[in-house]
This record gives sequence, C-alpha cells and structure tokens, in this order.
Amino acid sequence: MKAMKMLVAIGCMIALLAGSARSAEKQEKKLTCCEKAAATDKECKHKCCLTAHKDDKSCEKCNPNKEDLKIKKKKDQQTNKTAGK
Repeated sequence: MKAMKMLVAIGCMIALLAGSARSAEKQEKKLTCCEKAAATDKECKHKCCLTAHKDDKSCEKCNPNKEDLKIKKKKDQQTNKTAGK
C-alpha cells in the first residue's frame, strides 16, 4: 500500500512539473517598442522614447527594465568593432 501511495505521489509531481515546463515554454517575451524598432534597424518613433534617448536615458514607460539602453550598448559595441578594423 505504501508503494502505491508513493507511486501516485511521484506521478502527480511529475505531471505538475511537466505542466509548468510547458507553460514556461509558451510564454514568449513581449518586445518593447524600442526592441521592435531595433530589430528592423530603425529608431523608435514614440515621443517619450525620443526625448529620453536625447538625454541618453531610458524611457521608463515603455522600457521598465531599461531594455533600450541594452540595445544601444550593443549597437555602440558593433560600431566600435567595425571602426577599429
């Protein structure tokens, strides 16, 4: 009887873990407006982003995790590499 309860408990845990793994795969990261623009090699056209970028800052409204500054650093690194050659 103990073995049966243990197998059922292990089966339930595996099912829960498999379900959470599937849901994690389904969740896709939504791109910010600046990331979408960078993907097409353009600048973001939102007024709030434009004013923030002029001051070398991140737009808090559109990029709460400062994703636009990360994009800018990558572009700067790429241009420095090509300019050095």
